[in-house]
Amino acid sequence: MSPRLRVPTSVRPEPVNLDTLPLSMAHFRPRFPLDEIPRWAEAYTYPLGDTEPVEIGAAAKAQGYLTRPQFLAIARWKSPRPAKHHEKNDAATVEAVTRFAFTTPVESLRLSALTLLKGVQPRTASAILHLCHRDPYPMMDVRAFWSLGIDEEPRDWAAVWAEYTDTCRSIAAEAKTDLRTLDRALWGFSDHSGQVAMPAAKRGLNVKKDSP
Repeated sequence: MSPRLRVPTSVRPEPVNLDTLPLSMAHFRPRFPLDEIPRWAEAYTYPLGDTEPVEIGAAAKAQGYLTRPQFLAIARWKSPRPAKHHEKNDAATVEAVTRFAFTTPVESLRLSALTLLKGVQPRTASAILHLCHRDPYPMMDVRAFWSLGIDEEPRDWAAVWAEYTDTCRSIAAEAKTDLRTLDRALWGFSDHSGQVAMPAAKRGLNVKKDSP
């Protein structure tokens, strides 16, 4: 894990003007300039790191599916609370569902297919695609949402998936970086700022580091 980056607390970059990017980005606007992505990626300090899930993702791309132990490891890394529900998925189901999600040419089915697995909500499904699919996908997270200008957590994460994916792909292309680096940067900036996207009723509560 990289050492924690020390950034002056007075640094509060304004959202960058990205008028050259697609109109689909209307709801997601980075709170920091794109040339600062490497800086904020170095600020990624999730306690569990991301070495194991990245290695599992590389194996899944070669296999074309996830084994049950691989699935449980990624699900635990992204969303540990529903672990008892994740455990209810048998090996054959995990392989069949993930193989379909990784191979179907219909992009709109990839996220929804993964939610057929017990305990898997869109945020965890996005992490599986982010790490394991051969096509580039972002990972939905309350920290990433906030760093992209969203103060209030979406009520329906699946409903914003297509726009969120297009946005992150466009940002990565514009910044000439990959989506894993961008995800680390979004997490790092949010962590430094002490802010996450939250339901309206919970705004103002202390932030906990319980999601990568």
